[in-house]
Amino acid sequence: MSTKDPIALIAALQDTNVRAFLRMLRHGEGTASDDGYRVMFGGGHLVGLDGQPGTADDFADHPRTPITRKLGGTPITSTAAGAYQFLARTWDALAQQYGFADFSPQNQDLGAVALILGRKALDDVIAGRFEDAVRKCNREWASLPGSPYGQPVVTMARARQEYEAHGGTYAPAVSDTISTLASFINTEALAADTITPQPKEQPMAPFVAAVLPSLIDLVPKLGKLFSSGSETAERNVKAAEIVVAAAKEAIGARNEQELLETIKSDPAAAAAVRGAIEAQWFKLEEVGGGIAGAREANAVYMQPGAPGFWQNPAFWVSALLLLPLYGLVVDVLFIHPDNYSGELRVQIVTALLAVIAMVGAYWLGTSFSSQRKTELQAGGAKLPGV
Repeated sequence: MSTKDPIALIAALQDTNVRAFLRMLRHGEGTASDDGYRVMFGGGHLVGLDGQPGTADDFADHPRTPITRKLGGTPITSTAAGAYQFLARTWDALAQQYGFADFSPQNQDLGAVALILGRKALDDVIAGRFEDAVRKCNREWASLPGSPYGQPVVTMARARQEYEAHGGTYAPAVSDTISTLASFINTEALAADTITPQPKEQPMAPFVAAVLPSLIDLVPKLGKLFSSGSETAERNVKAAEIVVAAAKEAIGARNEQELLETIKSDPAAAAAVRGAIEAQWFKLEEVGGGIAGAREANAVYMQPGAPGFWQNPAFWVSALLLLPLYGLVVDVLFIHPDNYSGELRVQIVTALLAVIAMVGAYWLGTSFSSQRKTELQAGGAKLPGV
């Protein structure tokens, strides 16, 4: 990987809004004091290569020391250190990208600016779009308002207060623009409109939501199982819980944060997690749609005025499964009966019955779903999602 030029980071660090944003971050991370650049996760302080705290040698490098502390009764292990609580792997990546030679306060500030840039929030910070910048960065720093990691966060009001105290300014208000747009709205028509309230989506546990994107990166086809909207929210939650539980069990992770750190730093653990998720695939497909989803799709072909059944892909799959077996049975019973032993005949008939049972169960389920939908529509009942 080629080294990036830190000149742009140095230039950004001269901006008043950037410096104020960094001070706000340090407040949330508990490193606002003058000694904040030396703070490690859990409250300890850096000790450099000389083994003595409080010396310039403390900043020779990131300590890379895993520390376990209880947070809300849950044990959390982290390598976070410095004013912006860089994880070891995060700092190693920054040092490789920008050529940081040590863990000095200057380089820590530049590293924080690099992370803001990586979250595509640097332009927002400089322009004073404070809340936009916070929303983009709250997956980088767990203390920011709206962070999904389940750790204590500062309020937006308190974050603004800290930002303003260090000279931060805001982008011009857009109230005039809003007023202009409002003048084009027909309030009478809006009041006469009836808006059907949408059911609330079932919330996903914060720790599960935080680790899920990394698991999707690890097993990309997981992304096809998850979609948005109230109709699929419940199955999304169930599938996510199955995925995360299987991943934690595969490597013995005590919690989601330990799972996240381990799969990012240990390729062997990542491979074990990938295998565990693959082993759960049939269960995940059933939660995420599977046979039930296919039946729902096929029910369309059973409705009045629907396309002919021969246009249904499931019909041709069923035919391809059954026709060769029927041909084999005809051969066994009528064409070459002497070529098959009694035991072989039993096995062939058993296989045929199993396939017939499988296909029959599928189509009977589809027919029942279609019939139920027709009955509901005829009775004037409202179908979910219709």
